[in-house]
Amino acid sequence: MRMPCTTIARLLCLLLPALPLAALAAEPPSAGTTRHPAPAIPAKPITSRAALDAYLRDTPPANSPLDWLTPGARRRFLDSLVYRERGLGGMSLADLRYELTREQAYTLLRLFGAQDYALDLDALTTPRHAAGDLATATLEPAYDHLLAAAEHPDGATPAQAIAHSYAAAFAPAQTGARRHALGDRDAEFLFRAAELAFRATGQPGYLADLRRDFAELERRHRVDRPHASDFHDALLVAHRDDEARALLAAYPVVERSPPPQMRSFSRIRDGQPSLWVATPGARKRELVRFRFNIRAPAQVIVLASTGCHFSATAARDIEADPLLREVFRQYGQWVAPPDEIIAFDAVRDWNEAHPALRLGIAYDDASLPMVERVETPVFYFLDHGTVVDTVVGWPPGGNLDAIRSGLRRIDLLR
Repeated sequence: MRMPCTTIARLLCLLLPALPLAALAAEPPSAGTTRHPAPAIPAKPITSRAALDAYLRDTPPANSPLDWLTPGARRRFLDSLVYRERGLGGMSLADLRYELTREQAYTLLRLFGAQDYALDLDALTTPRHAAGDLATATLEPAYDHLLAAAEHPDGATPAQAIAHSYAAAFAPAQTGARRHALGDRDAEFLFRAAELAFRATGQPGYLADLRRDFAELERRHRVDRPHASDFHDALLVAHRDDEARALLAAYPVVERSPPPQMRSFSRIRDGQPSLWVATPGARKRELVRFRFNIRAPAQVIVLASTGCHFSATAARDIEADPLLREVFRQYGQWVAPPDEIIAFDAVRDWNEAHPALRLGIAYDDASLPMVERVETPVFYFLDHGTVVDTVVGWPPGGNLDAIRSGLRRIDLLR
């Protein structure tokens, strides 16, 4: 993939080289148990739509790991597969997390040579067997529509499209009586919809819905690793680090490092651009909030992500040029999107690796008013707060000439 990484959702995962296939030995059945058919894993990974069609045509459903997913989840997963010239380029793991254990996800992803993604997946800890898990979910079509609104906003921003879809289909169910009356799968889709809406918009009303939906799942004893992990991450994005710590204590299956302490030593008005900055040279887990002056006479703001290898390549290429490194040290600010607050350790590692190009985390969307669509890396060249040039992406040959051109337009390079 040569275009910028999208971070809105972290639903699209660029594939890393697959780990060596692990032998999944089947244990002999004990007395009184049923022997399940061995999963059919092709000799070569499925790396094209034609190969997938052949597998689906030739493999009995009982032998396919894809059949472990409910019909809707299977359709969403298969529709999310992105094929590139050299094979599979991306996919969404959202439904795998909510319907499979890591072991099941590992086996399913072996179909595509992508089983390494299952190793740290926030998947279920216990396989689902209850009949209620397979019951029809009346909210599932609305959830599909919500996802479609995020991908194809029809002239609106993704956040606006999601808000409109959510208001029509999910907001009416966000009352105590309606929530209690839902089946278990619908209660889960209500939770997932609120999480998606909050992640896309950052609006506190969706976090309030998410909190109530999580409490409903707790009441039903339906909370597992994906639910607790998503709620934990939403609390961090909302800067509720104490609540996130309490959730970790209550649900040790959430495999997260302790949240950083979040501090602000100066008064910052609501809506004023600001950044979270990891304390330089300190090993303590702390983020400090500082004002972010986007109206400086001349500066470069770089929207970047620790999970985007294009961002890391851009940083290395710029650091390798002594003149550009010094310009960016003085006039550049690398900024991660607000949801990257869950990646504190990766941000700290970035800053140790790139001391001249330190990465801050945007407090909220208002900190980056010039950003209309979250892609990384994107370079914004500003003159007193006005964007006069933009460089998007980092192709294999680099983008240094375009960077130099942008710096000249704001008089930072001759």
